Amino acid sequence: MDRNTVIGFSLIFLILAGYYWCTAPTEEERQQMIARNDSIAKIEALKKDSIEKIESQNKTEETKAASNNAVEALDSLNWTGEFAAHRDTRNSQIVSIANSSLTINVNSLGGFIESVKLNEFRRSDSSELILLDSGKNKMVWSWTNADGEVKNSDDFNWTVYTKNDSQIVMRLYADSLSYIEQYYNLQSSQPYVLDYHFRMIGMGDNVRRGNSDFKFDWSADIQKQERDKKWEHQHSALVYKLPNESPTSLKTTDGAKEEVKSRMEWFGFKQQYFAAIMASSTDIANDAQFVMGENNVEEGNNDVKSVQSTIYTEFAQGEELRDAKFSFYFGPTQYDVLQNANLGVGNAELEKIVPLGWGIFGWVNRGLVLPIFSWLSSVIGEMGIAILLLTFIIKTILLPLVYKSYISTAKMRILKPEIDAIKEKYGNDMQKTQQENMALYKKAGVNPMSGCIPMLLQLPILFAMFQFFPVAFELRQKSFLWAQDLSQFDGPSLGFSIPFYGDHVSFFTLMMTVSTIIYTHFNNQITGVSGQMKYIGYFMPVIFLGVLNDYASGLTWYYFVSNIITFTQQFVIRKTVDDSKLHKQIEDSRKKPAKKSAFQKRMEDAMRISQERAKKNR
Repeated sequence: MDRNTVIGFSLIFLILAGYYWCTAPTEEERQQMIARNDSIAKIEALKKDSIEKIESQNKTEETKAASNNAVEALDSLNWTGEFAAHRDTRNSQIVSIANSSLTINVNSLGGFIESVKLNEFRRSDSSELILLDSGKNKMVWSWTNADGEVKNSDDFNWTVYTKNDSQIVMRLYADSLSYIEQYYNLQSSQPYVLDYHFRMIGMGDNVRRGNSDFKFDWSADIQKQERDKKWEHQHSALVYKLPNESPTSLKTTDGAKEEVKSRMEWFGFKQQYFAAIMASSTDIANDAQFVMGENNVEEGNNDVKSVQSTIYTEFAQGEELRDAKFSFYFGPTQYDVLQNANLGVGNAELEKIVPLGWGIFGWVNRGLVLPIFSWLSSVIGEMGIAILLLTFIIKTILLPLVYKSYISTAKMRILKPEIDAIKEKYGNDMQKTQQENMALYKKAGVNPMSGCIPMLLQLPILFAMFQFFPVAFELRQKSFLWAQDLSQFDGPSLGFSIPFYGDHVSFFTLMMTVSTIIYTHFNNQITGVSGQMKYIGYFMPVIFLGVLNDYASGLTWYYFVSNIITFTQQFVIRKTVDDSKLHKQIEDSRKKPAKKSAFQKRMEDAMRISQERAKKNR
């Protein structure tokens, strides 16, 4: 080889070396190529694994068709732009998953839950109980892509990637390496709970939205499930819960709006006996908005009112994999069922969406009424008998108060002639009359308030029952005697409406009213009430006749039974209490040195101050 050849090859080598040195990728570019090759390998492995899984798991004709579509979409994608393979929305399909409690239909157009049926329950007209109805429920995810375009999940026909009896996976491919996935799975241990994941794989560079939040809009028309639409309106509400706080209710006000600036654990809507809740321990971000629509009062329309909610979930810029995990609860508002529902958010306190009353009334219901009634319901299948026994137990607990009230009333009745004499003697001098009455009470050892206090202590239970029965799920569609449903009013329709009373007759309410009037009559004889107070006692039951006519028949049955037991208790007490012994107790008290009770001291101090002020004003 001559010198010129050697020089020529050397120059060629130097030129090639210089070219490769100038065009060689940087360290950052080399790492990206390695990552891309790894991603391609993972995607191909995932495709192969998924195809094998589809072919081995799916048996039904519907499943085979969905599987074939998924395989074809994976094997023969011809990318012409972002989500290009999903822009044909004409051939969408409905796929279903079910267990003994729920049947859930998912629409591939948007990949959202189209309808939810509760398999174990029926509507008041015996039709299927559809909690979320097709065409009246919409769930949409929205995000902004790298080009600044807003994308909505319902703009695309999602691929049914996998499907079996309890699980659906739908995908939306941006390109061969990037896709969004919606995952639905019915839990076996929680029949009313649906696991839901919104996953993004390889979408880090394709998503741009300020702080990279994804928006989720859920709008629905609450459906009428019961006979009386009035109660559906009253008990329909948007509900949500913040961490370490009790649930909040955005209730019946038409057009009510609310913005929540902090993270939430769950949100959704409830009606009288059913609820739809969406929960997440970490993936519901700030700035949620809720809107409560107007009541729908049209006859023959199953829509009760509309609800709208908007939440956000965070997706960090450049993040390649994101799995936002949620749970849905679709089921009854039965206290113990809600209490045991596991939505993965710690102490969800779902049971608190059941309106058992505020303050002491809620305490009475949760601490006394619910435990007793739940036990009776589990032992006795007949709800009417369970209510009777519940009433008997509560009235037995209250018997000492009833006895004390009767004794105090009987003593006041014995002193009534002397009280009347004092009133006649001092006429219109109210201060002197009160002084003499207090002196009489002190000598006789009688506290005029001792008859009222036991009755006041019974009021929390009375009002707690007023809250409990209209929302007690155990009474729903349970018949007793002529009542077809103890959660609704009993009796026939009149065919016309009477002002204040209504357009139907509730027999239990009539029985309660008549029994209350009889009770008032005998009570007036015992207490010696006269004048206007006597007539007010008769007027109140008539008022309740109109007020309670359309309430749950279980409530008016309870009040009727309560009246009957009260009659029996007072009859027995009256037969066992000897008035002559009460006379003797009063006479013995007169002979003893008078001891002033705290109440008497306060009354005397108040009268003395009143007299001093009167003297100064003269």
